Amino acid sequence: MTADRLRDFKNAVPFKPFTIHMSDGSEFEIDPESLVVHKDWTVDAIVLFPRGRFKFLYLRNVMHVSGQGTLPKLEKRRRRGGSSED
Repeated sequence: MTADRLRDFKNAVPFKPFTIHMSDGSEFEIDPESLVVHKDWTVDAIVLFPRGRFKFLYLRNVMHVSGQGTLPKLEKRRRRGGSSED
């Protein structure tokens, strides 16, 4: 799972809640305010919980994301070499 893909799920309009499934079997129910993926982050995200609690997620440990509705549209990304993906 990439940070860009998680941002696409978080920024989908209209937002649909989704679940992040981790390799250790844990799951995180995501609502519009519970996921933070900073624009400069590429391998980490933070899930926020009530009462000021949080958990860092290492994105290589994300097995999959599940939810309802259609997949979010991905914006074209620039490759490291500078050309856009088709």
